Amino acid sequence: MHRGVREFIEWVGKHGDHPELTLNPPATVSEIAALEQMLGGPLPADLRLVLTRFNGGQLPVGQMLPAGLEPGTIGATVREYAESVEVDFLDPELLLPFHRTLEGSLLAFDRSAGPVSDSWPIVDYFEDTGEHRLVYRTFDGWCRHCVSEWTSDDFGEDFSLDTYLRAGQRHAAVESDVATPHATVAHAFKRAGRPEEAVQAYLRAARCVPPLHWCDWEALKVAAILADAESGFEAMSRLASRAPATRWMQRETTPGRVAEVGAKLAARARDVTPWVRLMEQLEETAEEEAPVIAAIRHALSEGKPIPPVRPLRETTRVTPREDVDEWLAAVQSAYLDGAVRDDDLLLDPEMVRLGRVRDLAQVLRLRREF
Repeated sequence: MHRGVREFIEWVGKHGDHPELTLNPPATVSEIAALEQMLGGPLPADLRLVLTRFNGGQLPVGQMLPAGLEPGTIGATVREYAESVEVDFLDPELLLPFHRTLEGSLLAFDRSAGPVSDSWPIVDYFEDTGEHRLVYRTFDGWCRHCVSEWTSDDFGEDFSLDTYLRAGQRHAAVESDVATPHATVAHAFKRAGRPEEAVQAYLRAARCVPPLHWCDWEALKVAAILADAESGFEAMSRLASRAPATRWMQRETTPGRVAEVGAKLAARARDVTPWVRLMEQLEETAEEEAPVIAAIRHALSEGKPIPPVRPLRETTRVTPREDVDEWLAAVQSAYLDGAVRDDDLLLDPEMVRLGRVRDLAQVLRLRREF
């Protein structure tokens, strides 16, 4: 038995009177056998072990599905998932759901990861969007994260920015090679007005295998506002790699926008050659945006002014003021309200103009509570 699974079982066993804990009796041999027969293979050993201690039930982190074939069980949920994705439920690579989170998503074993059940990683599946996201490398990792939450000082506290950050940090400490917790930490740092730490967390998420591809775009934007050329270059190096349209959708940006934001850092570099190479790579992957990138590349190579950015929106989110400090204060207020984002700071021509006389990193250092 893995350490995390043992600690998970021990914590549950000692807290039977917890108000958010309602456990079913242990699964019988026949219940597990029937489920495995339906699946066409064995359950992961750690999951089977937990089910023999209690066959699912309500946990402080959501609903653990019981072994069985009737509605509300693992077997029935597999069939429902197969129907939603239009795949035969007998497909041996189909996801194997075992838990419904408090947010309503399903945690499931990714059976396509290999033939050995105990090596299956865990993904988070959102039924409304169809998104699949790796969240734990192992079931043991999920168990360890659960225990770390339940034994933390802020367990049971109301949700806040601080509890969100600490939960992400605990998850990252359990499985540091998984991108999701680093992205959570990055988002929390960004909202907390700690952009330097946010950049590094975004980069850690982008370095994982598999990565969260949009994290490089988030890192590049924040790095450009902070004038952090080293971090920005790392993020842009991955964004400039050749990729199909589906990958650009995952990156949540376009080659032209990457070039426009990266140019803000490249223009300050003593040696623009590495940046020009990245622009060339982006230009090769672009289609209708190729002329935009070519113009930036040419300006960098010739030491000329970078072409103006293309407006992000039809109208600016904050009307310019004659008093620059009043203008900056209005931008800060709009940022706190959620009307202005880092994209606006970089790609709104009016805010670019403001950034020439005021450090817009001040905006990112504002704390935005949930």
